[in-house]
Amino acid sequence: MSSQLTAFCAVTSFLWLIHSLEGHQIIEQPRLSSLLILLIAGVASYAISYFADWLPGANGRYDDELGPLKGARANSNLNLPRKPRRYFLLILVVCIVVRFEAFHRVTVDLQCSKSGIEALLPLAILAYEYMPGRFPRPAAKDPNDPEEFAKTMFDDIGDWFTDSRTTLVSGTLLLSWGAYLASSLEPRSTFLCSTHDRSFSVVFAQLFGLGLDAAIAIIIWRILAWARTTKSRLRTLAGILVASSAGTGLMYWMSPSLWPAGPSNFQFRGVGSLYFFDIVVDGLTLGVFLVSTSFLATEGTALSFVGVITFVVGLVLGLQRAWLVGTWENTSPTSTYFALLFLSVGFSLFIYANNLNSVVFLHRAFVVLLLVILALAATIYTPIKASRLLDGHPLSKVIYDSRVGADRWLRYAAQSDSLPVAVQEYLERHNGRDPPAKFDVWYQFAKDHKSPILDHFAQIENDILPFWGMAPSKIREGIRRAVDEPDVAMLKIHNGTAKHNLGPANAYRLVMEELVNLVQPFAEHLPDMELAINMDDRPRVLVPLDDVRRYKAAGQRKRFSKLFPRDVGFPEDMPEPKLAPVGPDAQRNYLPVTALREMTALTCPTGTAVRSGVHWDIRDICESCVNPQSTGQFLTNWPLSQNICHQSDLLRLHSFHITPAELRPTQELLPVFSRSKTDSYSDILLPLRRITEPPEPNTKSFDDKIKKLYWRGKVDRLWSSRELLRGGQQERLVHTVSASVSGSEKTSVLLPSRRNHEKFDYQEVSTKDLNAALPIDVGFSSYSACRPNSGNNCDLVRHDDFGTRVDGELLNHQYVMCLDTDHGPSRDVLSVVRSATVPFYASVFKEWYSERLLPWVHFVPVDLRFHGLHSTLAYFTGIEKKPEYKINGREVEMKGRVDNGKWIADQGMQWASKAMRKEDMQVYLFRLLLEWGRVIDDKRDETGFVLS
Repeated sequence: MSSQLTAFCAVTSFLWLIHSLEGHQIIEQPRLSSLLILLIAGVASYAISYFADWLPGANGRYDDELGPLKGARANSNLNLPRKPRRYFLLILVVCIVVRFEAFHRVTVDLQCSKSGIEALLPLAILAYEYMPGRFPRPAAKDPNDPEEFAKTMFDDIGDWFTDSRTTLVSGTLLLSWGAYLASSLEPRSTFLCSTHDRSFSVVFAQLFGLGLDAAIAIIIWRILAWARTTKSRLRTLAGILVASSAGTGLMYWMSPSLWPAGPSNFQFRGVGSLYFFDIVVDGLTLGVFLVSTSFLATEGTALSFVGVITFVVGLVLGLQRAWLVGTWENTSPTSTYFALLFLSVGFSLFIYANNLNSVVFLHRAFVVLLLVILALAATIYTPIKASRLLDGHPLSKVIYDSRVGADRWLRYAAQSDSLPVAVQEYLERHNGRDPPAKFDVWYQFAKDHKSPILDHFAQIENDILPFWGMAPSKIREGIRRAVDEPDVAMLKIHNGTAKHNLGPANAYRLVMEELVNLVQPFAEHLPDMELAINMDDRPRVLVPLDDVRRYKAAGQRKRFSKLFPRDVGFPEDMPEPKLAPVGPDAQRNYLPVTALREMTALTCPTGTAVRSGVHWDIRDICESCVNPQSTGQFLTNWPLSQNICHQSDLLRLHSFHITPAELRPTQELLPVFSRSKTDSYSDILLPLRRITEPPEPNTKSFDDKIKKLYWRGKVDRLWSSRELLRGGQQERLVHTVSASVSGSEKTSVLLPSRRNHEKFDYQEVSTKDLNAALPIDVGFSSYSACRPNSGNNCDLVRHDDFGTRVDGELLNHQYVMCLDTDHGPSRDVLSVVRSATVPFYASVFKEWYSERLLPWVHFVPVDLRFHGLHSTLAYFTGIEKKPEYKINGREVEMKGRVDNGKWIADQGMQWASKAMRKEDMQVYLFRLLLEWGRVIDDKRDETGFVLS
């Protein structure tokens, strides 16, 4: 029984290691992490050696007590490799250190790597097995052996297989090929593999690493198999690990001089001690895996153990892919079926050819029976699952449900038809808290200006709630501290008059002037107050979640303000504004990307993907990140899609998280009012114009506009990392829908089925063909970015790296892509919504009006990974059947739902004319400042509005 437990520990610990590698933070410091993990595994192995007498195989290498992988051999010596040379230890250590470096090289440009290559490891070891001079395969059993009488029919068949060298080769080949197919079916991310990335060297590093894996497995097997006792075996293993740790440490020490600009030099330290917790867990798990493997060293060959591991991993991946057959995640049922078939047949041959009596804790006859059942089930299940077609396009139902939801939301947002009802609604939505003073004046102001929103101001409530848990005197002190930051202006309201502190020469003066003009009509009804206004596009307050929760919990208590100390009002003076440094010297003050990611991680709940680790597999799309907010390829939960905490991949796929912050955000809760923010930030949103205003609304009707999806980007960066040039959302968008995209790239798209043109299914087609068939006009009008080189300077990215297009009239198109910039949301959203144009909106940012725009009613939401962009556009525009528009070599015709597109455009235009006017900004701002004026009042629990 302990034998099966040993094999089980080996397999499960290996599965844990490959699973945890994708979520732990260790990948951000690969050399340091490798050093520590190897060291911990070595120390653990050495410590376990003191309990060797309690472990299996304690009597020596010929102990036959255990044998989950052992062959039924006549002579145990036949299963032992040739005795290793003394210099093998040094070779092994060098191979391990170099293998880690090859892995680092692949992860630098992982998007250019080929998936599934690791599944070919059994073939590499098989090649070694048949090299000249290797020992012969185990001989056939003696028929007079008493054990022969207990054999089943399956065992007799196994003896026949064992005598055939062809069986071993065929089994290993099918096993590896099946595992390769299963592991290469993951949908690809849109992270760029640039022509500058030298993808050939990445694949070469993968193949070189594969050879090193084979060498490491063979050498360590030969060394451990000849250890005399379990104790000596474990201490030899510990010595190998510690020596490898020292070698990796040498590379870590030399790396700054060898690779000064390498992106693998990230210093994402994790959240508190979480990084070190991951190191300890993975180090101990690696120790368990290697110790368990060492017990099995004499019970089989290196090939047998590697084959079992490959089979288990391939089977898990194959079953996952089989479950997803027919979805956008797996459009290749044939490959999935053959993956499972090859795994089943190949491993059945493999276990008999290698004389494996059992696999982990299952007898080989039972394993073969299960594999036969699996092959039969795959033969039945895969075609049935693949034959299922969608009766209608899912977006039709999504849009209909969104219409119904929008009607319900509007009724909820405007429940009150009188002041008493409005007060009652306020009490119910704020846990019994009275409305602020002058609430009746605000309500009449909103009614006079025909505001469609009277009761639903969730954004204001969420923004202000944490400050209810802070003393008013501390808030007022925080305002002055916030204004002392660069690019933060002050808006002061005193005795019913609003004014700001920016001089005539300040570039943001017009922005503050317009804000004053918005406030002035109702300023006489506001208490005296000061506001710190962030002029920068990026939000500024990035407070850890634990602090925000503590303030919110305190703010939800009633009559809590009586415990706060009382203070005097605001000082008379207005501080001079500070400007952020500009020019080359400003880059010295940039907050590094890795520090920004760490600060962002602290704003997420414990256990979420961003808080727990870093997403490094940018080659494959993160399906667990996509699925919670999606129906198939289509984004259906817009608010959830803007929450980054469960989407760790967006830290590598959005330029806001890849661009160093020019102004370091504060981790203290300061009252800063900003134009926009993400869910991670604690800024307070307010209506604020930009220095450059978006274009005026277009008066053309939807039918008179050009039937194309249009976007023009302008990039002018002083700094661009390697990661930003390949993972930024603007670069990825242009690459994804470019006519010059590589012909080998594929896209999963929902199209009319080949078998029934009235129904739909997901098909994997050439991205280049798809881009040609769909009406897309996307590109950069100008592109200038600084790309770091090995020195202190940087090279400008050439325009032809992405191509440039002539800037056309944005609002003359039926469909316009609204995409975030490096620092904030698209500046064109409101103009597009107001102009009878359909916005294709992809964003992580929120502005004051964001909760008023409803997905699939006023705009089309697009996932920032762009994996569903083609399917979404094809739904509205359709695909014309023309000889020049061939997709995968065939002409495809798809009728577009132009009526739905026109409906969304009209709904957006009508709603914007009702809910996003200048008057609506004033209603929102009036409500916000009333709430804020009460929060900063020492008597805030005593100054609420009560109906007389």
